[in-house]
Amino acid sequence: MSISDSQPFVPVILGGDIGTYSLAREFHEAYGITSVGVPAGGNGVIDNSVALELRPAGSILDEDRVVAHLLALGKELTNDGANPRPLLLCGSLDLHVMLITRRRAELEAYFTIPYVPLEMMEQAALKENFYALCTRLGIPHPFTVSYDPATAPELLPADLPFPLIGKPSDSSTWITAKFAGKQKIHTINSRAELMDLLGKIQTSGYAEPYILQELIPGGDSNMRLCTYFSSQDGTVQFAGYGEVVVEEHSPLVLGNSAAIVTAVDSEVIGHGRRLLEELGWTGFSMFDAKLDPRDGVIKFFELNPRLGRNHYYLTAAGANAACFYVREYLGAEFDSTDLEPGIVRTDRHGVKVLAVEHLYTVLPHHLLRRFLDSEVGAKAAALLKAGKVSNPLRYSAEKHPKRKLFVLLNSVNHYRKYKAFPPRTP
Repeated sequence: MSISDSQPFVPVILGGDIGTYSLAREFHEAYGITSVGVPAGGNGVIDNSVALELRPAGSILDEDRVVAHLLALGKELTNDGANPRPLLLCGSLDLHVMLITRRRAELEAYFTIPYVPLEMMEQAALKENFYALCTRLGIPHPFTVSYDPATAPELLPADLPFPLIGKPSDSSTWITAKFAGKQKIHTINSRAELMDLLGKIQTSGYAEPYILQELIPGGDSNMRLCTYFSSQDGTVQFAGYGEVVVEEHSPLVLGNSAAIVTAVDSEVIGHGRRLLEELGWTGFSMFDAKLDPRDGVIKFFELNPRLGRNHYYLTAAGANAACFYVREYLGAEFDSTDLEPGIVRTDRHGVKVLAVEHLYTVLPHHLLRRFLDSEVGAKAAALLKAGKVSNPLRYSAEKHPKRKLFVLLNSVNHYRKYKAFPPRTP
């Protein structure tokens, strides 16, 4: 496959996970175009796709090599001439987005970059900054302590409320940390466990703050997320709220949503809007939050400075994420689409809120039905029965037999993963 010279613009997507594939699918669904995927290497999620041409960069951790690779792609894809073809550069993970924003001055020679400046990203996306901002704005969030790995763990308060959740403030650099038992998120049940973990972190190569946070009780179906799109003047234009049905629990993908029901919660949407407009945020952002059953309050965990891994829940409900990028960053001449009437409602602040109930899932329906014993699960069951359900990997335009085989085997693999790593009980 190659990118046609007649294609009006080219999305270049750094990454190789289901978020990369979903965004490429969205561009293909909306505009019939092919994106260039820049993973470390190929894998079943992104291989043999009608929506992606893969141009692997090797190790994503070699920043200079990745930037050189992207600049070479930019020179190749832009088409020489008086009217160079627009290229939109996106990242799938925090690691990718931070790399792009750090090297913006070089990359903007060829690419349109739809992310806020690095200083703003660090102000909000680094978790200790995020919680300070929540405190100032009166946005609910869990009790939180930030630990500096350069200091003695013994200096932490003696009255920490175990169990705790431990997570890196900067997930983009956590990927380089190396120690036995490392996880994306750690559950810490005692002071002894905490001292053991922090000792390992001190020698792991990770030097940024590490966040210790009270564990809010409740199972997967208490998790919430909300994705926003803000115009380049810092005004929130769109919000899409979701209630998680079940998460993944195998170590490599722990905490990622496996099924989401779209819904509306005006209070949560309002909290996120206030925070984003206080910052002057532009482009996409996504908040993770959780319903605390002790007081019925939804509490904010973090701000992701990008589309989430499972953002296809928006597109499945009718709000294609790719169209927001094109309209705002490339211009109306490349896009004539708009949100259909009935997909959104406009709130009193002028924000278009996704108002259609739909079920997003990466799981086989038979497997998903095992995890519907909750209020959110009941909503998912009704949507399953009504056929209002979408899986980002099941795209009718994909015809390659190897891809069809992968999707089948991927479904079978979910049964194995959930047998080995079942969801937590509330």
